Amino acid sequence: MTPDRVERRAEVERTTMALSSFMRVERATSNGRVAIGGRRIYILPTSYGLIYAALLFLMLLGAVNYGNNPAHLLTFLLAALGGNAIFLTWRNLRGLQLRCLGSAPVFAGQTAVFVVELVGDDRERPAIQLGFEGGKSLVVDLPPSATTRRELRIADLPRGLHSPGRLVVSTQFPLGLFRAWCYVACEQAVLVYPRPGESWVAPGSEGATLDGESDGYGAEDFAGLRNYVAGDQPSRIDWKSFARDRGLNTRLFSGQAPVPLWLDWQDAPGADTETRLSALARAILDAEAGAREYGLRMPQAALDPDSGPAHRHQCLRLLALQGQDHA
Repeated sequence: MTPDRVERRAEVERTTMALSSFMRVERATSNGRVAIGGRRIYILPTSYGLIYAALLFLMLLGAVNYGNNPAHLLTFLLAALGGNAIFLTWRNLRGLQLRCLGSAPVFAGQTAVFVVELVGDDRERPAIQLGFEGGKSLVVDLPPSATTRRELRIADLPRGLHSPGRLVVSTQFPLGLFRAWCYVACEQAVLVYPRPGESWVAPGSEGATLDGESDGYGAEDFAGLRNYVAGDQPSRIDWKSFARDRGLNTRLFSGQAPVPLWLDWQDAPGADTETRLSALARAILDAEAGAREYGLRMPQAALDPDSGPAHRHQCLRLLALQGQDHA
């Protein structure tokens, strides 16, 4: 495709999206479901529908010119078939219920997976197309009284909180002569964490106490092993288990509780915001993998030391929303 054609196609898509912004959008009810109403459905002929109409017009001209009654009958029968296809295409969407279930948080560069649930009634609904504006669509055949879920994917989202935009529900069933579609507001946004960077040694990650007299784990009784975290002292590494191909582990001792690790925005390496956020994201993942309590200090907020999936999410969320209105 030549650059001129690409530019023209992009201009057509921008114009189409600008015009579609004035169209009605279905919104979820109190139970989270959307029921597509007849007044929200738009319908236009497809390219095949336009060709079909042109052929009917030529057939009508020939029938009138030659005064051929069977040709008149065939033309009107085909016209009635096309008119009936308009109703059937519109009816295939009317009353359809669906619900946007959103997407789990992802890291920048990963693919967000939005789940859409379709709820059928007493009618079969073939060839239902689902897709977000400007994205790829998939086709669903919904049996009577069935409930099905489909995944819509959006790749390469940047850091932050992102809405997938409007969901386009369409169909060309049964003859492909007309396309009926409806816009559905999908308000479940996806949170995109910063892309984790390279491992680095955060100040205090070696476990030093405030007075510097101990490494933070005591030296009395052996308490077990944990996964190695960048910054652990070499003297605490269990080299024997490493020699037996059991991975790199750090020895824990009773007698003194570990000092919580503080991850500070000011200490993160990097000359720009995104590099610092990536470094902090990596430090959070490393601390979580090592079962270490950690806190986070950012310019706009701070989180006290803790550990676990919920704390991990809160810290990564704070990084994801850094410098944004949602923070």
